Amino acid sequence: MKLSTHTIVVPDYPAKNEYLLYHTRTQGMVKVNQDLKNVIDNFNSLSDDLKTPHQDNLDALYKMQILIKNDNEDKERLKDFLQQLKFSIRKKSFPVTILTTYSCNFKCVYCFEESSRAHQNMDEHVQKGTIEWMKEKIEQDGYQQLYLNFYGGEPLINKAAIDYIVPEMKSWCQERGVKFKFMLQTNGYFLTPELVDKYLSMGLDQVRISVDGLREVHDKNRPLRGGGGTFDRVMKNIVDSVEKVKIGISTSYEKDDITHIEQLMNYFEELGILNKLGAFLFSPIHPSLGPDGDLGKLQRIECMCNHEDTYLANAATKIRSLMEQKNLPIKGGMAVSACPLVSEHSGMTIDQEGKLYKCNSMLGHKDLAIGSVFHERFNTKQKEFRDLDVWQQCPQDCTYLPMCSGGCRLMSFLETKSFNAPACKKPYLNRMAPEFIKKEYEELMSKKNYTNFIK
Repeated sequence: MKLSTHTIVVPDYPAKNEYLLYHTRTQGMVKVNQDLKNVIDNFNSLSDDLKTPHQDNLDALYKMQILIKNDNEDKERLKDFLQQLKFSIRKKSFPVTILTTYSCNFKCVYCFEESSRAHQNMDEHVQKGTIEWMKEKIEQDGYQQLYLNFYGGEPLINKAAIDYIVPEMKSWCQERGVKFKFMLQTNGYFLTPELVDKYLSMGLDQVRISVDGLREVHDKNRPLRGGGGTFDRVMKNIVDSVEKVKIGISTSYEKDDITHIEQLMNYFEELGILNKLGAFLFSPIHPSLGPDGDLGKLQRIECMCNHEDTYLANAATKIRSLMEQKNLPIKGGMAVSACPLVSEHSGMTIDQEGKLYKCNSMLGHKDLAIGSVFHERFNTKQKEFRDLDVWQQCPQDCTYLPMCSGGCRLMSFLETKSFNAPACKKPYLNRMAPEFIKKEYEELMSKKNYTNFIK
């Protein structure tokens, strides 16, 4: 027997001569002492003399798949796992992002007016088509919850679409015992307390607002399209509504300078609302698909970053430290995730024309759409994306392969001009994985009656 290729060892934690063993595919974790670690380090096969003092513990580790008998076990389990990740409905919730409009009242420095994106609202015809498409999809796949995310542009520029789609889908879902919730991703400028009250009665679950620092930084990065600052009005709306609805904050950063993030948190603390806010999301500014594929433009992308860049690991470390100092929950970690392009049931994004996309970052690039709410079947692009088994090109002994399955397909395209190439996260994960695992261990041990110590 030996350690699985997909097992990470965190040494001398939580104490000297104790070890955390974490499996990246099963997400199982266990703590072992030095004696058992020595046994694991020194056997190639389970001989008779090892079966007396440590047999029960070794059997337990084998059952957890932290130990394997041969490499073929890892290979076959990984292959089956990634197929399940691609095709299975792993969650009964159906997340749908709806772009109500490409128009925006802000002119952010890291965004751009794309020639490929028509600045138009989703009209009533597309709204009706979107509703019918979602109903058919829910019935076809048996989802038990519909979770809508209204997106833009600035989604509140086209409140009419929200006001039409939400009541229709909420009523339809309630009649069939399907849970219904929705959220808003907004710049916060139009989010008045009165509007929050209205949407809460319709099923609003949370709001995510972008704030890029204190007044000077925010107003520089996120001015009104016609000129003028936005910070004061956005902050007033946050303060006026934070007791009503869960408000998450998104903010961007460049390189590993997080000074403005710390200043923003201090400001929220002074206002007495820091611990009343929902999750914080920190996003690097990174090259994206610009007009006609122009990569020279910049756009903040929440799910993508070049993990080989040392500054991202540096920034992540600084941000986690800051969050701990402020006693704020830290989101993210060692979760398994598949790129939505290759996952059959990862949700959908619908633009203002009714075109279907598997990734928000592809919005507006019509050649990357996989279909339309007005067509019964997906186009060939859907199968092309789904059949990308990029993980087979990765080193098969990579510890992180179950987690990333080859990485983000759009990042691969930005780096290599091909969707069919790995976008490796290994340098970043080598740096951050031990910290993620320690945090998960601390959270587990905070639960009552939890034990995971194999002696």
